[in-house]
Amino acid sequence: MLKTIDIKGLAVVDKLSLELNQGMTVLTGETGAGKSILLTAMKLCLGDRADASLLRPGVDKADVTLDFDICQMPEVQHWLQHNNIDEPLDCLIRRTVNADGRSRAFINGQAVTLKTLQELAEHLISVHGQHAHLDLLQNYKQGQLLDAQLDHQTLLEKCAKLYQHWKKLNNELLDLTDGNNDNDKEKQLLKYQLEELQQSNLLEIDYDELVEKHALIANMSKIITVSEKQISILYESDHDSIHSQLSHSLTELEQLSDLSTEFSEVSEQIKEALIQIQEASRELRHKTDDLDDDPQLLQSLDKQLSTAHDLARKLHIEPQLIADTYQQLLTRYQMLEQRDERLTSIQIEIDNTLAQYADVAKSLHQQRTNTAKELATNITKTLRTLGLPDGKIEILVTYNSQAQPTKNGFDEITFMVTTNPGMPPSALNKVASGGELSRISLAIQVVTSQSNTVPTLVFDEVDAGIGGGVAETVGVCLRDIATNRQVICVTHLPQVASQGHHHLLVSKHKEQQQTKTDIRLLDQSGRVNEIARMLGGVQISERTLAHAQEMLGES
Repeated sequence: MLKTIDIKGLAVVDKLSLELNQGMTVLTGETGAGKSILLTAMKLCLGDRADASLLRPGVDKADVTLDFDICQMPEVQHWLQHNNIDEPLDCLIRRTVNADGRSRAFINGQAVTLKTLQELAEHLISVHGQHAHLDLLQNYKQGQLLDAQLDHQTLLEKCAKLYQHWKKLNNELLDLTDGNNDNDKEKQLLKYQLEELQQSNLLEIDYDELVEKHALIANMSKIITVSEKQISILYESDHDSIHSQLSHSLTELEQLSDLSTEFSEVSEQIKEALIQIQEASRELRHKTDDLDDDPQLLQSLDKQLSTAHDLARKLHIEPQLIADTYQQLLTRYQMLEQRDERLTSIQIEIDNTLAQYADVAKSLHQQRTNTAKELATNITKTLRTLGLPDGKIEILVTYNSQAQPTKNGFDEITFMVTTNPGMPPSALNKVASGGELSRISLAIQVVTSQSNTVPTLVFDEVDAGIGGGVAETVGVCLRDIATNRQVICVTHLPQVASQGHHHLLVSKHKEQQQTKTDIRLLDQSGRVNEIARMLGGVQISERTLAHAQEMLGES
């Protein structure tokens, strides 16, 4: 169960630490006092979406911590072990939200993802909101509600697994055929493309190297002419080469060096220059002698480049990707070559999977049908205590074997209701009265919560729109549910509030131009005053106090 909740910097709460107990705890207070903030904090800490607007003005971070006692919760202990999270006797969940909207989640001090937090939350708290009747108008929600009441989830899990396997096989089948049963045309095209690529002799050639080589051969005549000219200028010309002129300069400078050692360094630099020019000339001669202006080679390279560009254009790729594309086409072709054999085996596997799926779906249908009868009977009984004496719920479970497989089987689940004698049941979303719909929703929540194994149930103003003796009945129902579990109930009704084992009062006040919300546990005297306020409004008489005392005494 939930032992404590600590809140810092969240909306109207500056700092709050609250202890909670087993049994039924009611939260009351004036409208706008901030009763919803406690539920907001819980939901945030259990995986709801974070938003910077939740922060209290002037703070840079909101921090919420829930402390659960899991001594009697082996399912939660197993979950923590399975997820490699420390497993003490308590389960501490913490959520922080920064001013930029980013948030972090922790379980027993270990950072976790929001999805992981939400998975754990399903085992800890179940929240029944005041707008649950709107969710119930959707058929898929009705289906989820019925499935949650199944004694065993084994068939539902098997159905989901078989569906996923069928879906995987079906996707593979579509991939093999691209939605068609005949891929001969694609095979013919692939064969043609592969042969064309093989005949191009480009598969072992690097396109970038081909371009570089082509540029060299295309400019060979110019390269040879310029090289020969520079070799002559640098070294090979007998009289006016740079080497000859520097040699003459060196002779003159060496004479200066004999006259003064100050010129020795210049002479050495000229000697090094002569050596560099000679080596550069020899290297240039070596490279030039190896060059050959080959028109036939240029023509061959032109043809290779032209072929590469034509193939790239046909395949809608860059020329550099020709070799990679060949491998991709070859892989696809080989897969199609083996297609017939795989198609046969995969079709057999699909048929077998669908046969198993149908068997499980039929068994699941029977389980749902049986559960639906019992659930509808119990909801009807509760509904008739909520001011609808002629109300009746029926749950239709329609098996449609012609439908496409889904993870939940072939069933279509519809909640049917009638509130007037002699009138046939109609779909829940056809109920005209909002008040009737609220009571139907409340009856469903009360009944389903009784079979819920989650140790903490939260009811957020689910009693809206009712009053009088019906309200007292609701309070008694919630108190009964809390016999061996924890129930937290936000209410505006004194009949419900008086049934609580514990009573928390939510109030707000202004401090330094800011609104703050406080929550405190009421003693017996405080409960009498609060119930009286809920009964009598602003002016509380002795008679009202006596009535409040009587209500608490009877509960």
